[in-house]
Amino acid sequence: MTDEKKEIYNKFKDLPLLSYNCIKYMMLNNELIWRLIKYTDKDAYKLDSEHPNLNSSQKGELIYNGDPNITDFRIFSDFGQDPAWTEQVTILRITPVELYPKNHIYGNVTIAMEVYSHYLINQLSNYQTRLNMITQQLLEVFNGQDVDGLGVLYFDARAYSKCRMTIGGQIPYRGNIITFCNWLN
Repeated sequence: MTDEKKEIYNKFKDLPLLSYNCIKYMMLNNELIWRLIKYTDKDAYKLDSEHPNLNSSQKGELIYNGDPNITDFRIFSDFGQDPAWTEQVTILRITPVELYPKNHIYGNVTIAMEVYSHYLINQLSNYQTRLNMITQQLLEVFNGQDVDGLGVLYFDARAYSKCRMTIGGQIPYRGNIITFCNWLN
């Protein structure tokens, strides 16, 4: 016999997939972020013959898959910046960082999107920084959007006071950390 009271409790079964679902959503809904991460020169933002949009396979090659050589990848589903990393690259880390149960059914999830860029490649030829362009694009892509398994992501303190952007990292990597929130069923 099934215990109906136990069955109504949220098991948060989608929690392990939340990072991947955000990355998959970004793969389908933004090209500029991928170019800014893939290409390390000062013109990485330009869509031209030297900086074409990436196809799905090329994007997939940037996503960390557990391989021991992490420096071959640029997109990760965990948090923090490895201080031993010395290559001049840009890295994006997307992960749930907090889960607050509102009650036995609903909970609030905060998703951190951390962007780190080596300071020698951060400045772009359009007088903008790679970090600020990626941060703005992440806000544009995710704010108010329905992401599979998450529902609608918000960058809105009225939805949850933990939503914010802060700076992080340390020389030679500087970072921006955006915290999105939602209501997860």
